[in-house]
Formats: sequence, C-alpha cells, structure tokens
Amino acid sequence: MKQTLLLALCLMLCSLTWAQSPATGSIKGIVVDSANQAPLGYVTVVVSPPDKDEAVKTTFTQSDGSFEVTGLPLAPYKLILTFVGYKPFSVEVPALEAGKPADLGKLPIASSAKQLQEVEVTAEKMLISQDIDKISYNVEFDPESKTLTALDMLRKVPMLSLDSEENIQLNGSRNYKVLVNGRNSTLFARNPKDVFKSMPANSIKRIEVITDPPAKYDAEGIGGIINVVTHNETSNGYNGSVSLTQSWPGSRFGSGNIKAKVGKFGISAYGGVSDFNTPVQNSYFERFDKNTGTELLQRSNGSSESRYKYFDSEMSYEIDTLNLLSAKFSVYGGNWGQLGLQTVEQLSAAGVRTQAFNRNQSTNEYWKNMDAGLDYQHTFKRNKEQLLTLSYKIGNNGSEDKTSLNFENIVNYRGPLDTRTVNEGRSIEQTMQVDYVHPVKKHTLEVGAKTILRDNGSDYFYRNLNPESNTFEEVPELSNEFDYNQDIYAAYTSASLRYDKWGIRAGTRLEQTVVDAHFKSSGSVAEQDYLNLIPSLTLTRTLKNMATLKLSYTQRIERPSLWYLNPYVNRQNEKAVSFGNPNLKAATSHVFSLAHSMFKNSNSLNSTLTHTFTNNAIQSYTIFTPADSVTTTTYGNIGRNGTTTLSLNGNSTLFKKLSLSLNGSFSYSQLSGNIEGKDLENSGVSGYMYSYISYRFEKNWRASMNGGYYAPRVLLQGRSNGQFWSGFSVSKDFLKDEKASISLSVNNPFSKYFTGYSDISGQNFDQRSEYTYQRRRINIGFSYKFGKLKEDIKRTKRGIKNDDLKSGGGDNGGGGGGN
Repeated sequence: MKQTLLLALCLMLCSLTWAQSPATGSIKGIVVDSANQAPLGYVTVVVSPPDKDEAVKTTFTQSDGSFEVTGLPLAPYKLILTFVGYKPFSVEVPALEAGKPADLGKLPIASSAKQLQEVEVTAEKMLISQDIDKISYNVEFDPESKTLTALDMLRKVPMLSLDSEENIQLNGSRNYKVLVNGRNSTLFARNPKDVFKSMPANSIKRIEVITDPPAKYDAEGIGGIINVVTHNETSNGYNGSVSLTQSWPGSRFGSGNIKAKVGKFGISAYGGVSDFNTPVQNSYFERFDKNTGTELLQRSNGSSESRYKYFDSEMSYEIDTLNLLSAKFSVYGGNWGQLGLQTVEQLSAAGVRTQAFNRNQSTNEYWKNMDAGLDYQHTFKRNKEQLLTLSYKIGNNGSEDKTSLNFENIVNYRGPLDTRTVNEGRSIEQTMQVDYVHPVKKHTLEVGAKTILRDNGSDYFYRNLNPESNTFEEVPELSNEFDYNQDIYAAYTSASLRYDKWGIRAGTRLEQTVVDAHFKSSGSVAEQDYLNLIPSLTLTRTLKNMATLKLSYTQRIERPSLWYLNPYVNRQNEKAVSFGNPNLKAATSHVFSLAHSMFKNSNSLNSTLTHTFTNNAIQSYTIFTPADSVTTTTYGNIGRNGTTTLSLNGNSTLFKKLSLSLNGSFSYSQLSGNIEGKDLENSGVSGYMYSYISYRFEKNWRASMNGGYYAPRVLLQGRSNGQFWSGFSVSKDFLKDEKASISLSVNNPFSKYFTGYSDISGQNFDQRSEYTYQRRRINIGFSYKFGKLKEDIKRTKRGIKNDDLKSGGGDNGGGGGGN
C-alpha cells in the first residue's frame, strides 16, 4: 500500500509540471557502409540550409550508426555526412512537420580508398562527449588503455580525481556511486579504488560521469554517479578479444571476452584475473599529548598482495519485435594479504622510553560476490520509444577478514602476546522495479516504482592467547553479532520537454527508508523510518557550434552503508582503534551546477561550476584518551560541508597527428562540526590538474606522455599532502585490420617511491600519519581481437540501478571494519 501511495503522489506532482510547448521538427536515420550494410559509429552529421553549407546543428552517430537531430525549426534542410575513409554524402530533406520526425532510414555511404589514404592519420575520434546529464570519456579511443589499469585511466576523466592515497573523488566529493553498465554491482561494494586498480583499462569501453542524476536514479550520492560501460555489445555472428599485461614489480593482468548472436538469441561473457603486488610499504605514526608532553612513535614495514577474479555474462532473447527478455549473471571474488612488522615506543616528556614492543601482523581478507538479474521489456506499437520494463535482481555479498597479531616485549609491555581476530560480513539484497517511458511528440514522461530489501550483518570476535592453558580465549567486550536490515520503497516521475533550442527536465523522487539494526547481546540499537522527497531540475540551451549551456539543481541523500555502520572495533593497532557507528542517520545535500560545453571538429572544451552543501553530514573524526594513550576514529552526523568547485576539460588535435588533453578542477571547501562539545571549522583550497599529449607516427606507432598534480585534501581536523604523477607509453598496432597491438608504459619514472601524510589535531593531541609505497611501475601489454560483427543484440533500455548507498570507501581512518 505504501508503494502505491508513493507512486500516486509522484504522478500527481508530475501532472502539475507537465506542459506542452510549440512543436519543432527532427531528423533521424542510420548510417551504414554501402558495401556490407554495417552500421558506422561517430560519423559527423551536419544539418544545413538547403542552399548553404552553414551548419544549423551538428552531431555524431551512435555506435549502432543511428542519429537524431532535434529542436529544428519547421523548414527544409540539407543533411551532410562525413567520415574518415568515406566519400562525403548529402541528401535533401523536405520541410519538417510538427510531431512527425523525418526518418531517412538507412543512409549508405561509400568508402574511398584514395580518400582513406589521404586522411588516414588526420582524424581523431573524440575522447570526450557530453549529454544533457553526463560527460563520457571514451576509453576505447585512448591508446594508453592497452597497458594502464582502470584506476590510472580515471585520472583522465573529467570531474574525477585521485588524492594522494589514490582515493577517488567526483567533482571534489568522495561520496558517489559506481555502476557497471548502468546497474549496481557488488563488485564495488567494498572499496572502488581497489577494484579499479585490479581491472585492465582495455576491458572498459567508456566511463560516464553523471553529476546531476535525474529522478530515475536513487537519491544517494552527493558527488554523483560513475557508470562504467564495458565492451559488451554482442552482434549477429561472433567476436571477442584477449588481453595480457605484465607489470613490474611483480603484477599481472589478464582478461577476455566473447560475444555471439544466433537469430533471436544473444550471449556475451567476459572475465579476468589479476595479481597486484606492493613489495614495499613503510609507515610512520607520531602522536603528541599536549597535556603531558608524552609521545607515541610507531614505525612499520611490510608488503601486500591482492588477487582478483571476475566473470560476467548476459543473455537475451527477442520473443518478437515488441518483447525482449534478458538475463544477467556475475561472480566476483578475491583476496588480499599483508605482512608487516611494527615497532611501538612510548616516550616521556623528557624523551625517555617508558614502553616499547614489536608487533608482527598477518592479515588476510577474502570476499566473494554474486549478482543475478532478469529484465522484461515491452515496446508499444504506436511508438518504439514507449517502453514498459519489469526488473528483478538479487545480490549476495560475503567477506571474511582474518588477522593474527604477535607481540614481543621490549620495555614494560603487559598486553596479550598473541591475538586472533575475525570479522565476517554478509549482505543479501533483493530489488524489484517497474519503469514506464511515454513519449509525447518530442517530450518524454517517465514514471517508475522500486523496492530494495537489504539484509546485512557482521559477526566478529577477538581471542587472546592464555599462556597458562595455551589456548585462545574470547574477549566478550570485543565480540558480537550485528544485524542490519534496510528496506527502501521509492517512486519517481520525470518529464523532459524540448522547445527549439531549449530543453528542460524536471523530476521528483519519493523514498521511504525503514531501518532495524541490533546486536545479539543487547537487542535493538537503531530503528529508523523516514521519508524523503527529492526534486531535480535541469535547464539546457543549445548554442552555436554544438555548444551547450546547462543549469541544474538537485537534492541527494547521504545514506550510510554497512561500511560506516559496522560497530566492529578494529584494534589491530591498539593505540589507534576505529569502528563504525550504527546510529548514523541519512543527511540531505543540495547541489547547484552551471555547465558549458563546446565541440568543434576534434576539439572540445567543457567547464562546470558546482556548489554543494550538506547539513548534518556524515564525517569521520578522531578523539584521544590520555589515560589509555589511545586515539579512537569513528563516524558521526557532526557537521556541515560546503564546497564550490570549478572543473575544466579540454581536448584538441593539432598538426593532424598531435593530440592534447587538459583536465583539472579547483575547489574551495568549508567544513564545520562539533567534536566532544567543541565547535571546529576548517577551510581551504584543493584540486588537481592533469595533462596528456599523444603523437601518432607512421605505420601505426604512437607515443604519449602525461603528468598531473593533486593538491592536499582539506579535513575537518587537519589536511593531507599533495602529489605529482607522470607517465610515458609507446604502442604499435599490427596484423590485418589492426587486430593485434603491443604496448609499453612506465608510470612515475622520476620517483620510485611516494610518501604521503595526513595531519590531525584535537583538543589534547597532534598526530601525523605517513606511509611510503613503491609507485614506479613498468607495464607491457598485448591484445588481440577476433571474429566478425553483423548486427547488434537487443538490450532492455531500462534496468535496476541501485545507486543509493554512500560509497567511495577507503576514507574510514581504518574504521568501519568488514563489509
């Protein structure tokens, strides 16, 4: 009943905003090769007056060869098609009619061997493209994708950046959601940076950044959404590819995919494995007690290794031309291991060592995730854009963290000599969703409803060795079972209106969240039931030369995931413990954005000015207890965040062979909060700048170099340091139709090691954390493509996208524990 009322209310709200606009015309069609009828993507489409060669509007065809130019005044036009290696093509278009698109059908263009020889090395496919609600980075067109990891590729994507700890930020925010092919994946549930580091970039087709998510997306994520689109387009016939990369020191990646279609049945599958090693990891921790003058010093060294594997498959069956059934199944898993030795010293105000001991640590983490989903799509006869989609998805996510700690007494150590701790996390998620798209001339109405049922939990314990009995005994105050149930009921409506050069998208989303969290030992500890009405509004104006101006406002919810809620106490460093907070509440943010984009030939310039503020924000904070000489890090709804960010991205091709790219942002942040009854404030400037240069030589050789700087990050209780980053690569395509390629790259050739730090201050302490790791890497990669393509597989245009949890993990100060 609740879901029905929510949907009814959203539909009523939409009816208040729906309005008709004076009609305009549109032109659409599909560009194909005249010889084999294969669709051609990225063909330049120019609409001009019939008696002139001046562009009224310009666009590019999609990967399936289709295009549509909208918002045209009702008049006759001439359509001009140009593409590398093909003869120019033009066709007259009669006067457009209101509400009736001019469908030109298939437009065959003929190849020209002579022209291809003349311009073969002069045209660059655009790395950056922009739509009304997203910016896309076309990874497949980047030659460095053959050797880099997906994490390295993120440095080039507009609006995205990596801080000194390689944590991902979207438009200056570390709160975002990662989707894979438009759908939620448990693959990124733990820590996105670790997953991106394990993925080869050439497994990705493009990366989409959605900074102003429309109402159809869940309301979570202040920064927005990162959508990873993989090479998953199956065709009539078959095709596939394999890729191998060897990296030094001691890392390797392998991936492959296969796609096939026979009649109405299509299937695609891809998978990969990786082994990533960090042989050198050193850290230094220093804390000063302001009241007593005592100091704590910790020095450690060690190494880590992570292994990762994944398999993803998709099947579809075209029941008939109006009904489509598709299924998806994914399995992801891996493990991470670390060995380390740490020396701990406690010094008096006079510098005398009052306590000292060594700690040997062995940590192993395991995780395995599974997703399965089923979608049914019905297309209506009256209009192929009128769609009804029914979806169901289930996900199962499990993890286990095991740590062994052995202590060696040096001076006055009286703690346990041997400790074992285990934290098992689990999450089962079911989602049911219905979506309906109703076109009205050039306008579109979307409505939908959704239910998410989550059953999460964590079982954990600490056991210390009893020397007398030589057995491990459980520590009751550090052992428990935690269950967390979260149910979400949502409904949305969104209307897209177009008039001439103007476009508007208005929507609203209503979400109800029901939470029940409890410990086995003490019963219920958190019960919540709250309702959120989330509006969104985007206004666009098309300018000359394919330029666009966009103004938008939306609200987003910061709803904590199990990573932030898990009360597991991480005491692997007994002098600096951390844990999650099961009493966290959702916070609401407001996002205002003004964006401008311009595309001309192979040149593009994008700029975005964004202001975001959040009240009752979820922030990590650290307090110090002098009696135990222990700092405690956890999370709380303790303050307000406000950030203004200017992001810029430009791409250009010079001298027909030289490609340039510049990507950067400049942010000013103001943070405030209350810790232990004291109001704190901090503000400062942060940002990043990244540049990329590539030159194409004869015979399919290419060389490139890149570099960047990431400024320090502003924290409520301090700040971190910045870092420089650089890289060089060379690649060669060979064999018929350039089916094979080999490439060599070097990351950070001028600095073998990187040392980062963060400074934190409290009422009674100052502390610094430093860490050093080897970041210079040499990579050699090989890839090979095989098979033939004929006709694209059918896919549902709507599906489940669970983007409602606070993500972007890794910024936990060691807390939260488990999953």
